Amino acid sequence: MPIKFIIFIILSIIVAIFAVKNMDMVEVSFYDFRLNSHDFHVPLLVVILVSLAFGFFLAWIDGWVAKMKLKAIIRQNNKTIESLDEELRKYKKPSLPEYTESDR
Repeated sequence: MPIKFIIFIILSIIVAIFAVKNMDMVEVSFYDFRLNSHDFHVPLLVVILVSLAFGFFLAWIDGWVAKMKLKAIIRQNNKTIESLDEELRKYKKPSLPEYTESDR
């Protein structure tokens, strides 16, 4: 885990340096639901950081979904193991009592 953290810090520093060096205003255009074009001016820093945050959010959602799928598979496998153990106990022969000299 520490290596991922170090890589994250290094990438964050690189992005921060790039963003600070590019403080120019940029025009952002997008369409709304009625296909009307909207334009507004924001610093490049904001565009970069919002894009980065959105990418991290999507990666987090993807990891969370994968984790939930794995938990469901583990839960299903545990139920299967329990049912197989139960079936195995059912088919096992009961152990015979031990015979000792005092039982004669």
